[in-house]
Amino acid sequence: MKMIVTRPQHDVITKYLSVWTEEVINFAKEKGIEVFDLIKEKANKKDFCRRVKKLQPDMIFLNGHGDDNCVTGHDDQEIVRAGDNHNILYGAITYALSCNSGKILGPKVTKNKATTYIGYEDKFIFVSDRNYMHSPIDDPRARPFMEASNQVMISLLKGHRAGEASKKSKNKFKEHFMKLSSSQADPDSLQAAQCLWWNMRNQVCLGNLDAKLNV
Repeated sequence: MKMIVTRPQHDVITKYLSVWTEEVINFAKEKGIEVFDLIKEKANKKDFCRRVKKLQPDMIFLNGHGDDNCVTGHDDQEIVRAGDNHNILYGAITYALSCNSGKILGPKVTKNKATTYIGYEDKFIFVSDRNYMHSPIDDPRARPFMEASNQVMISLLKGHRAGEASKKSKNKFKEHFMKLSSSQADPDSLQAAQCLWWNMRNQVCLGNLDAKLNV
């Protein structure tokens, strides 16, 4: 089985997403998945489309900025856009960790009934501690967000159906929300909790909810 991952690293946000995606990549390799990692400058439209056409991956994990119609890669260059090359995702399970792409791009892609798209209808928000910008994986403020997001991919790699993977991710967002909203130690906890709840509400699983990996 094959998985393609895009990991731009041109700003603080994409660096955080990229570093935390290493957990998913390592787990995929442990499960025997062949991972093709398009990191930094390799996260561009030309390389991505070439790889997808050649490899026909079972799963695609997109990290980057986005809007209603697209997901971007290195230096905010578009990788996938509705009405342009969205059909490149046909037949795969895609998780897009980006803002807004679940609003138009996701529904456009999943008109193909063999396709699954998990993403966010609005902005994906996380909080961070500036003291950990050089070591995002150790950032305790970012951890609840990244753990909950990664739960989509971890669950899929364990063989769960797409709909179940999304549900497990939402449950993880809710679990961290409950912990932070009841915390009295950190004055910023309430804000973080609200952001976790926001992400949970805006995550969508579209298309074939029964799709799963044969792992």
